[in-house]
Amino acid sequence: MDEKVFDVSMIYIQNTSAGNYSLEFYCRNKNIKLNYGNVEGIELIAKVPVELKTTFVQMAENLPKVWNMKLGYPTNFKISYRGRITIESM
Repeated sequence: MDEKVFDVSMIYIQNTSAGNYSLEFYCRNKNIKLNYGNVEGIELIAKVPVELKTTFVQMAENLPKVWNMKLGYPTNFKISYRGRITIESM
């Protein structure tokens, strides 16, 4: 099932354990958290241009694996899961 999130200003992705991932979207009026299991990978598709102000990837051995993205302006996304998580601007 696809999810749509609107007016996103920041995306926080965390590998919670093995192939499990948590995605948190900081939106204008609320935060939305989605959890997925058995994830092969994460793909970001910019069909509508997306401006990244800052991005940080933490991959250290003894620390949680995280990927944070702060966007230049509020953006709408469609999130789908079919073995891999796809985050697509719309």
